Amino acid sequence: MSKKSRRKRLFGAKVLAISGAAVFMVGGVNNLYADIRSGTGMKKEAYVARTVERNVTSTLDAAATAEPEEIVTIESAGEDAMEECQEIIESAGYDPEDEYMLAKIAMAEAESEGVEGKALVILVVLNRVQSDRFPDSVSEVIFQQGQFSPVGSGRFDRVEPDQECYEALDLVRLESWDESQGALYFESESASDWHKNNLHFLFQYGNHYFYTDKELAE
Repeated sequence: MSKKSRRKRLFGAKVLAISGAAVFMVGGVNNLYADIRSGTGMKKEAYVARTVERNVTSTLDAAATAEPEEIVTIESAGEDAMEECQEIIESAGYDPEDEYMLAKIAMAEAESEGVEGKALVILVVLNRVQSDRFPDSVSEVIFQQGQFSPVGSGRFDRVEPDQECYEALDLVRLESWDESQGALYFESESASDWHKNNLHFLFQYGNHYFYTDKELAE
């Protein structure tokens, strides 16, 4: 057997080892995600599960196209990815409670608005968290009295996030997408003129109109 052939076999064996460990982890993640979707698991862990799956998949993609001489890099990346995933699971990283509530408010407010429409709702909540005009946490912003109609109507409690809600979270938190223009408010078209009369209009997306405070726009 030539030296090159031995290197290829060694490379293949190591990639299989990495892949096997990764697939095992993804299998656990998929089981968790299935439990989440069926209602038997902890729903607030959904975003953690998706993050783990995303990290492992990117490592497997890199291993599938690498040259044999890159095995050290791929092996290290695989180990790092799996360690990171394990840390996420153990520490419940990315604040899963907040992530779950953001996904729920996106579903409650923008079920038919697509991924970007849901992401814009999430961004309004996060913009409020960063603003000194609103409470300092996701839960306090969402449950602030009179701010989000689905909370008052009970719809927020009834809905469960769909796939697009978690894609919207990925878009905002992992890809840093932000087309909100700093919006702090939004509304659907209604008979009320309060938003138009008291706020500065920014843009329309789908059936939602986005605003900020007039003094912030000056």
